[in-house]
Amino acid sequence: MTVRRRKKKNKVRGHRTHGQGDTKNRRGAGSRGGRGRAGSHKHKYTKYFGQFGKNKKKVIGKPLGPSMNLDQIEQMLPKWVAGEKALKEGNKVVVDGKRLGFAKVLARGQLKSKVVFENLKASKRALEKIRERGSVVLEEEEKETEEEGKAVEEETAEPKEEAGVEADGSS
Repeated sequence: MTVRRRKKKNKVRGHRTHGQGDTKNRRGAGSRGGRGRAGSHKHKYTKYFGQFGKNKKKVIGKPLGPSMNLDQIEQMLPKWVAGEKALKEGNKVVVDGKRLGFAKVLARGQLKSKVVFENLKASKRALEKIRERGSVVLEEEEKETEEEGKAVEEETAEPKEEAGVEADGSS
């Protein structure tokens, strides 16, 4: 036979606080010292001791920007050339990523025409496909290093020629 218990609600009818202490403790989460980790740097410090400063903020790199696949680029080339967003130099088309608003070339699809990519990055497979076709990818860093390399070659070439002339003239 089941034991029938009286509900607490009915048991404390007429009892002002219904077993919850002072009436001010019934407001919000006052009697339990706040909700959750409230007060964890004050009266609940010992409960959460050792957990402060442990969660380091994750450094998220800046997004590279939109990317396009080779087949999308191939499809858009005629429109870009017609709208003068891409330049046609001989049998190659020069595509500038900054001018067109995308930053990376991905490998899906095939590239049929020869293209020179400037200010763009490319995935490994895309680079393989691009080079296979006889096209080139020039990034800003590569341009800078090429220019620096040319400048260094020019500087080093001049003294060698002068040294060679002096050597010839002295003998």
